Formats: sequence, structure tokens, C-alpha cells
Amino acid sequence: MSLIDTLKHDHKEIFRLLDESRALGISTDEGRRKLAMVRGTVLAHLQREDTRLYPALYRHEQTRELGETYAAEMRSISSEVLQFFDSLEKGVSGLDFARQMGRVVSHLQQRMTREEVRLYPAYERYCD
Repeated sequence: MSLIDTLKHDHKEIFRLLDESRALGISTDEGRRKLAMVRGTVLAHLQREDTRLYPALYRHEQTRELGETYAAEMRSISSEVLQFFDSLEKGVSGLDFARQMGRVVSHLQQRMTREEVRLYPAYERYCD
């Protein structure tokens, strides 16, 4: 499987697990177990981007700036996402947790859509 196919598969897996956790209830043990699985998938995904995607984008003049912009943006989003998962491990729940989850999911959806529309095609065109 190509890098881009793997990254797209990660996106689908993240949202499948998020949907399952919501269906089970984010306050249930099983729902929280699914959220913990999301964390692992997100961390593996970020590691692939940091070690394979962005370095390849930096090597090409046509994609360097795009890669730098997306990497910087992802650092901010990653911080928010990891704080969310840290709160999960601390047992935070209730309305604030649900709101935080909604924000995180929304930011992830927006980011992953932009990656698939703009970043991944640039990688495939110039770096693959």
C-alpha cells in the first residue's frame, strides 16, 4: 500500500472508531476504549506524516512551502487532539468533555479533508 493510501486508510479508521465510540456512548467503558484506539491510530498517522510525508514534500521546490504550512498547522491541531486524549485518560467526562470531543472531531474532519484535496495530490504529483 502506498503512503497516501495508508494515510487515507488511517483517516477512515479514525472516523470509524469515532463513530463507534459515539454510538456506544463516550461515557461507557467500551466507548472510551474505542476512543483510546483512536488515539493510537492518530499517533501512528502523525508519525507517518512527520517521518515520511513532510520530509518528501520538503525536498521538492514545488511542494516545500505547502509542506511547511501543513506541518506547522498540524502541530497546533496535534496539541489540541493530544490534550483531548489526555483528558480522556484522566477520566474527564460530562458536557465539557462532549464539547471538547465535538471540537476535536470537527478540526480533524476539516484537516483531513484538506489533506486529501490538496496535500496528498501534491505529494503524488511531485514526490511519489
